[in-house]
This record gives sequence, C-alpha cells and structure tokens, in this order.
Amino acid sequence: MTDRALDALLNALALPPAARVTQRVAKAMLVERGALSAADRRLIDTGLERLTWRATLTPSTSALSAWRDEVRDYAQIVVMEARTKPEAKLDRLVEVIHRAVAHPLVLIAGDDAGAALSVGLKRRHEREADRVVIERLATSPVVASPPPPIDTAFLESLDLAGVGARDLWSLHMGWGERVEAHEAARITGLFRLADDAAQAETRREALADYSAQAREVSRLRKAAGTERRLNRRIELSREVTRAEGQLADMTERLA
Repeated sequence: MTDRALDALLNALALPPAARVTQRVAKAMLVERGALSAADRRLIDTGLERLTWRATLTPSTSALSAWRDEVRDYAQIVVMEARTKPEAKLDRLVEVIHRAVAHPLVLIAGDDAGAALSVGLKRRHEREADRVVIERLATSPVVASPPPPIDTAFLESLDLAGVGARDLWSLHMGWGERVEAHEAARITGLFRLADDAAQAETRREALADYSAQAREVSRLRKAAGTERRLNRRIELSREVTRAEGQLADMTERLA
C-alpha cells in the first residue's frame, strides 16, 4: 500500500484501467458551473491547489450497466482528486466541488498526509430538467498516512469488484455506505458493513443523531467554560453530564 494518502484512496477503489484518465480541471470551471458565492470562490482560491479528473466509469469502462429512472440518470460516475492546501476548509471545499460537478461524483480530497473520500449521490432537479442536485453527500473521516487499522479496513472495502454492484447507481450507493461505515467506525472502534439497505438507513439516521448530539455537548461545554455565575455553571455541568450520557447511548446504536 502506498504511503501517500491521496494515492492510497485512489488505489483502493481498484478502478479498471479503461476508466482511468489524468486530466487537470481548471478552477475557473468550478466557479463558472457552481454558481458560487464570493466566500466560496475565495475558498477555492485559497484552499484548492489542484483538481484532477482521475476516471470516468461508464458501462463500457466498468462492465456495469447504466441506471435511469424518473429521478436519476447514472450513465456515468466521475472520480476526481482534489489536492488541497494546508489552510483549506476541507468539508466546505468538498461540498462546493460536488455542487459544481454535474455528474455523479466520487471525490478524493486532501494531501499526502491525510485525505477523505466523499460520495455525492445526485438526482434530477424537480423543476429544471437540465439540472441535478445533491441528494446526499457522505464524506469519510480523513484517512491518515500510514493508515491505522480502522482506516485499513475501510480502504480494503472500497475495491470496485468487491462492492458487488449491479449497475452504476448501486456502485455509487455502495461506496457511499462504506463511507458511512467508516464514519461509524471512528466512533465505535469497529468497521462493519451494513447487512442490507434497511440497516444502512438505520445507521445513517443514527449518525445524523450522533452528530447533532455531539454538537450539543460541545455547545454546553463551551457555555460551562465561559459561565461566571457559580449556580449557572453547576447547572451547565449537570447538563453536560446528561448530554454526554445520551451521546454514549447513541454510540451503542452505531455498533
């Protein structure tokens, strides 16, 4: 396994040689197609070093059929690599890139020391037929270099052939579910794939609840740390304890 985090994630996907490309994508393309705010344009300028198109998965390059229905058009999946600068706001930059790319996208973003894999599931816009919107965006925790055991288990799960997809839509879904399994593993200490779609959805909801509760714990800790009134500080300390207990209970739901 390579020591470079960006390469480790790309290699873990085990993309067919016929699908691979190496094409630089201009930052101007993101700005033009992403309908970005001034803040997001600055984010690209200051946080993105280079965006590279790494692969295009189609029926002819992947041996997986396309998927089309009234909601989605999965004729292809694009794989891109975003090399970021140290000061990059990674989560926001990932979201901006996914919004700017019209095709279903798998994005590897970070640098040699650590990188994240994100999967942006997309559907047609309800009112504008020529537009797509992000249905769900899943971003893994940053995979370190060299990877610890949980990250290694995540990387080993990404092999395209091992996902067992029937078509490009189920492949994209499968990669997204592996990203969510990695999120849960960073909390529970155990990487485990869902047995079926229902279990994956249950974990997705549990992750959302855990994230919201973690933010509440952080808010309460900050409030307790800055509160000067003794009685209120004691009350906040009790609230922190209760909130932490609820967070621990939520961890069990993710196991």
